[in-house]
Amino acid sequence: MVDMASWSVTATQFLNRVHSRLAARAGSATAFVSQPEPRTTGQLARGRQLCAGNLMFAGYLAEGKGAMIWDIEVEDSAWQDEIHAFRWLDDLAAVGDAEARKLAQTWLMGWIARYGRGSGPGWVPELAGRRLIRWIHHALFLLRGMSAEDSATFYRALAAQTRFLAKRRGAALPGLPRFEALTGLIYAALSLEGMRAHFEPARQALDLECSRQIDVTGGLPTRNPEDLLEVFTLLTWARAALEEADLEPGGAHLNAITRIAPTLRALRHADGGLARFHGGGRGAEGRLG
Repeated sequence: MVDMASWSVTATQFLNRVHSRLAARAGSATAFVSQPEPRTTGQLARGRQLCAGNLMFAGYLAEGKGAMIWDIEVEDSAWQDEIHAFRWLDDLAAVGDAEARKLAQTWLMGWIARYGRGSGPGWVPELAGRRLIRWIHHALFLLRGMSAEDSATFYRALAAQTRFLAKRRGAALPGLPRFEALTGLIYAALSLEGMRAHFEPARQALDLECSRQIDVTGGLPTRNPEDLLEVFTLLTWARAALEEADLEPGGAHLNAITRIAPTLRALRHADGGLARFHGGGRGAEGRLG
């Protein structure tokens, strides 16, 4: 069993590498046909700390004003996951000034230069999904003042990750990772020119995942409340993106949102945080209204 599990992981990593490189070599998107409203909210204080050179991810603090985030070596996969997911972009967008924008653009173009050809730890479906959501949410923030050459590079990177997700979305683990991959793919398929062919398979896959993973009580198989909140957030973002494009979410998608909402209310403490069990924390600030 151990050998089979090891072989499966190796095969998945190999296929991710193959498809990431193939995706990076294909054609580019050239524009946004639509753009969902930014729904991810960052923390102003955290964004200012990033601008000041205090980088805190996964419990590690690195200091370096003007440092390129990709040059900082921390031997922990959780650090790598956090920086490659680009959630820090929410915090820089919350600051929103010229300094924060410049830093965001520098780190973005640094990622593309180093990893955009399909290499590095960020080329797994769930991280690609998280990253696409942030890049699309904050595209106007990122593109403002960017050169034509850098804009074209940005669009190429968006297209490459969309094609990668279209091939590898099913390789994400069931549950939260697969919801992240599918939501990112739906966002990109709706938003980017030339990517609409990926939309319907992604919508159907999201509907199927909802029917498989969300039980009649509105819970996940992991029973992790924080994961459930993240899934609920992704499903509401996907529903909003579909409705903004005058498209109907699937029945299982809508039913999952309806079932999860009262379950999260029941798991909420008086301080607004979630019950902490099965490995879950209190949930992101402001997510649980």
